Amino acid sequence: MSLNRAILAGAVVALVWPLARVGAQRTATTSLVVQVAPEAHLNPSQVELRFVVSGDVAGDVTSQAAAIDAWVRVLPGQRIRLLAHIASLSGPSGAIPASAIRWSGSNTHATWGGQTAVCAGGSFAGGASQDLVAGWQRSGTLGCAVTFSLADPRSLAAGVYTGVVDLALRAE
Repeated sequence: MSLNRAILAGAVVALVWPLARVGAQRTATTSLVVQVAPEAHLNPSQVELRFVVSGDVAGDVTSQAAAIDAWVRVLPGQRIRLLAHIASLSGPSGAIPASAIRWSGSNTHATWGGQTAVCAGGSFAGGASQDLVAGWQRSGTLGCAVTFSLADPRSLAAGVYTGVVDLALRAE
């Protein structure tokens, strides 16, 4: 039995010996990592349109204003896009093409990277999503006063025209 005790004692010493050599820790390294993720806020995300084409020009309501506010934080080198897409557009005879709508925009306020951006104008002639803003390259805020209007109201039948413009804020 003494041989077994000697083997057991040797095994315990072999296991405990490395622990006995570890002293108190004298130095430490601490790191702080801050990760800033891209983020975007848009208000509103949708604009409801309502136009009236009357038999006489006096009763027409062919334009509608909307205030759009955007705040975005992006990674360096990304382009910021404020996109508009006609989700639906209809009149007294049914659906009408997106090309019947145009818009104009002007800046109302901006901070940081939004100060280089321009609220633009254009039309939905291509039918796809359109950029409402040009030249936005860095994080910041931007406010646009956008006026949506019928491109050629006299070519449309008298009646009420309604639609929805979906807005999206993206970094690419």
